[in-house]
Amino acid sequence: MSNIAGNKTRSLNYLNWLNFSAADVATGLGPFLAVYLASNLRWNSSQVGIAIGAMSFATVIAQAPAGWICDVSSKKRLGIIIVSAAIGLAGFCMLLFPSFYSIISCQVVIGIAAALFAPVLIALAMGIAGRKNFDQTISKNQTFNHAGNVASAILIGVVGKLTHNSGIFYGLAMFCVMNVLFALAIKETDIDYHAASSAGDEKKTEVKTDTSVFDLLKNKGFIILLFAAVLFHFANAAMLPLVGQELGRTHPSNASLYMSACIVLAQLVMVPLSFMSGKWAANGRKKLMMIAFVILPVRGILYTLGKGAIYLVSIQILDGVAGGIFSVVSILIVSDLFCGSGKDNFAQGILAAAIGLGASLSNVISGYIVKASGFNYGFYVLSALALFAFILFWTMMPETVLCADDKVAKEASLSTN
Repeated sequence: MSNIAGNKTRSLNYLNWLNFSAADVATGLGPFLAVYLASNLRWNSSQVGIAIGAMSFATVIAQAPAGWICDVSSKKRLGIIIVSAAIGLAGFCMLLFPSFYSIISCQVVIGIAAALFAPVLIALAMGIAGRKNFDQTISKNQTFNHAGNVASAILIGVVGKLTHNSGIFYGLAMFCVMNVLFALAIKETDIDYHAASSAGDEKKTEVKTDTSVFDLLKNKGFIILLFAAVLFHFANAAMLPLVGQELGRTHPSNASLYMSACIVLAQLVMVPLSFMSGKWAANGRKKLMMIAFVILPVRGILYTLGKGAIYLVSIQILDGVAGGIFSVVSILIVSDLFCGSGKDNFAQGILAAAIGLGASLSNVISGYIVKASGFNYGFYVLSALALFAFILFWTMMPETVLCADDKVAKEASLSTN
């Protein structure tokens, strides 16, 4: 980070901590809410599924518009503050008004608000660090994000246990307050809003190209990435919940403990992998991303070869490797493809929507497959989809590491003529 002006170091440090605190807020209460609804409110499984799905579906729908808003707005910090406040208030509304329709409405609000986090955090990274330092900045941001997932899982889990689950809403509110404080600590003058929309690093030298939404969808690399991302997360998202069901069936007394171990182990592995991915990606995005894609089918098959709790938990190391790489490199690829377009955040939003779509379909469809044909067959299907995603990415995805450099060089040449 030595190439970044010293007066921006403070803002970059607070951006890292913003990614840390946003890790929990951007995903809502997730499995902790499911436990609260089932244990405290005595909701049945279908009602819990609707509540969890309401947030996921709202996020998918809102993701691309959120990216567009991020592109056209210069109030990046304000966006973080508003959505954090909305999520915190919605959490308390669920606690104070625990009716079915109230909680579903609050989950929709949280889902819509959460959609803004990914594009805004990416935009802030570009706006503060600039393109030359974007790779290492994103990798460090994602490192803090995964560390935040570990910390929030432990903290909210302990608070929930001590308060008979109701304390999870206070834990969520605490992280929302942290978001606001870290966002305010980022200096407004350190953010280049021209660069933040990926239109260039310097307002006075770069020329923003006129890129329409249709142009985004004509980009072959982007379309291949979207299809591969949907398949990747279709195959990936259901694996851990299915493992949770298996652990619940075979080890009912310690299922929650083992599930926590699965989550924390994967996130702990993602921390160093995210940090190193920013450095490794400088030598090529595609070959690094292929590691993430090839690990997924291997992980799926390994789940079918044993049923012991320690064995199933240990396989989560592979989830950490694949997830750590994907979380960083997918952002870098989109940034490469749309450098100078002024539509980078919109494109990041579309990618996030594709990821959310794949994950939503995964949890719904895999449940029916496992119910009809069993645990192993479900993993065979998911592994086959993961293998297809790997082949698609390997054979059709172009290398993008030089895309941004080529565009910047071309624009600089135009500006001197």
